[in-house]
Amino acid sequence: MEINADVRPVKGKIIELTERDVKIEFYGRMGMLRVPLRMLICGKRPEIGDEVELKMSYVILKSDGR
Repeated sequence: MEINADVRPVKGKIIELTERDVKIEFYGRMGMLRVPLRMLICGKRPEIGDEVELKMSYVILKSDGR
């Protein structure tokens, strides 16, 4: 199957912050994601309520698991 897997920005905001990671709630029906702070690209210390953007593409199934 051919699909155009362009990168799409998904916006959200930080709802939880610890010394290790941040929890992000995405707008719409995209859900939540917890990532280590080292994966967050920023020039200042993140704060709860800061808006973020995730560059995302589609998930492509490589094997049917059989």
